[in-house]
Amino acid sequence: PTAAHILGLQLPKPDGHPIDLALAWGCKNVAIIIIDSLGYDLLRWLLPTLENMRDLSTVGQLLRISAVSNHTTPAIASILSGLLPEHHGIFDKAGAKESRILSLPEIAAMSGQSCAVIMEQNGADVYQGLIDMVYGISDRIPPQDFDREACRMTCLALLKRPRLLVSYFIGIDKSVHLGLGREGITKAALFIDCCIGEIVKTANEDTLFII
Repeated sequence: PTAAHILGLQLPKPDGHPIDLALAWGCKNVAIIIIDSLGYDLLRWLLPTLENMRDLSTVGQLLRISAVSNHTTPAIASILSGLLPEHHGIFDKAGAKESRILSLPEIAAMSGQSCAVIMEQNGADVYQGLIDMVYGISDRIPPQDFDREACRMTCLALLKRPRLLVSYFIGIDKSVHLGLGREGITKAALFIDCCIGEIVKTANEDTLFII
């Protein structure tokens, strides 16, 4: 809802509401950076080592919010629709392709705004033909290679100055699933933090980052 408000768009009956402080900053563009499995408590534990995200949290706003799902697909669907899982009904990748629920990138594109989506290939396929910039990444490559490619594609997309950008990073989540422990999670987080730094430097100054 915050992103929709900044872009001058109306989400159909959202469950969430805009963040007042973010609206007061006067941003014109929005970049939504989805870092899979980076919850509030994990972020607070990692933050002393994450230079770029620490800087953003200092000049911006750090909010403790509740997760709507412990599964990736319904959580992303909520982020991009403003609806709780029980209302959007998207619980797997097949459901995302079949759903008639309009997501924020689709609504923005329908209003004539330029949009970019960078995520794993199955998720990106949902947006093919609906928005102007769609970049899919194979989830069969190593997680750090995935995140490196996501960073590269995100920076390339930002050079085209989209009004809305959505990008997805997978390294922390994969480290958890692979049982790599604190060292693996920290390594993945540090790499993503470097990516965040590159992305912020590439974006316009009037871009709101929602991470």
